Amino acid sequence: MTAGAVLPAGPDAPALRPESRLSGRFVSRARLVGRSMYWLAWLIGSGGGRVGSGVQREIETLGIGALRLVGAASVLVGLIATFQIAYQLSAYSAQSMSGQAIGWFGARELGPLVVAILVIARSASRIAGEFASMSVNAEIDALRAMGLDPIKYLVAPKLAALLLALPALTILSDGLILLGGWVGNTMFLGFTTGFYLEQLRVSFTIRDLIVGLVKAVAFALLIGLVAADEGLNVERRVSAISEAATRTVVACLIAVLAFDTLMNAIFYFIPSFL
Repeated sequence: MTAGAVLPAGPDAPALRPESRLSGRFVSRARLVGRSMYWLAWLIGSGGGRVGSGVQREIETLGIGALRLVGAASVLVGLIATFQIAYQLSAYSAQSMSGQAIGWFGARELGPLVVAILVIARSASRIAGEFASMSVNAEIDALRAMGLDPIKYLVAPKLAALLLALPALTILSDGLILLGGWVGNTMFLGFTTGFYLEQLRVSFTIRDLIVGLVKAVAFALLIGLVAADEGLNVERRVSAISEAATRTVVACLIAVLAFDTLMNAIFYFIPSFL
């Protein structure tokens, strides 16, 4: 082939090598993360103007809209955890310690995970589907043609809303998990309210709450960025919308569980880390 030869286009064009596709997707994801963080910092620093009003709408959708779901699930998770912990401790006649376990375990682990999983199921697929639909219908291209950055006007408000909603929902979930633990300890295990509160006082610390909130912030970033990446990088066909939503749910769950595993490994092997 001569230096001036033109490669064929269309169906006869040579396929990109797998490593080329992978490196291209890695670069596009890195660019998305960088631009998202830039516009998120701009939004936080400037108040955002019209973009800031979009954050309020997203908080209502992603946060307030999930209150009932998170509330019901958290109480049930508190009851389930109480039963399971008490059952395992019964072999040592130590059911009375179930209140201690539910205190720190709920704040560090159950609360953030319950909220993250419910937000993924309820909102991550919706975000990806919305972006994928806009991509398929060329609305993203129209925004760029008008000189508007889709990351600034679409992704950053959702990221900001998730960063506010997930920690707030996690605090609510922590409280309701403790409420479920109280119901289990008093109604089913026969302990008094005073005894249960004393067990919580012994085990629960502000550090446990901070660990859970750090996880909630990280989960919010992971959910928002993965949903945006899957939604904005789709093929121009209608079936790609549902495929993007499905991939988003799976990828978000794996990302959240992988990060949670990493954090727990750090806390286990480096106890003084936090």
